[in-house]
Amino acid sequence: MLKQLLEELASRKWPVRVVEKRAFFHQRLADVGLRLVTFNGQCRYLTHYVTTLGHTIYVPDGFDTWPEAHRYQILRHELVHVQQFERYGWLGMIVLYGLLPLPMLLAYGRARLEWEAYAETLRAVAEVEGIRAARAPALRDMIVKRFTGPDYGWMWPFPKVVKRWIADELDRIESAMI
Repeated sequence: MLKQLLEELASRKWPVRVVEKRAFFHQRLADVGLRLVTFNGQCRYLTHYVTTLGHTIYVPDGFDTWPEAHRYQILRHELVHVQQFERYGWLGMIVLYGLLPLPMLLAYGRARLEWEAYAETLRAVAEVEGIRAARAPALRDMIVKRFTGPDYGWMWPFPKVVKRWIADELDRIESAMI
């Protein structure tokens, strides 16, 4: 699955590159900036998080050693961001992801873009590991924490809303599997 997805990324009309994040100055600079604006709450940007900008997916240290199924699921999530860049362009993504309505605490644009990608994460987990894995409380709690915590700058302070989004998406996924 992973090999096929990587081949698909490379053979797209505009190929998608997967590169190591730490090798790029702007990614190291982003790490410093995120540490500052989140009061060091987001201190694992270079080591644990995958970032997509345009047609480049920036992966953290040791990404190649992560379990293959997990890398596949992550890259499916990131491909959604590639498609968002294609749909909205760089300026649109900067405005939606970074500014609307606020850069932090209530970033609805970022929350909706991330939600679209996390819905794909849930689909990928269900396809690879089964619906029980997609419904696992640990996965749900991780997604809620990402939305409501410093990882994305406290982008959506309403955990019940995120839990409802997850539950609704899982119901759609399960209905499609039957």
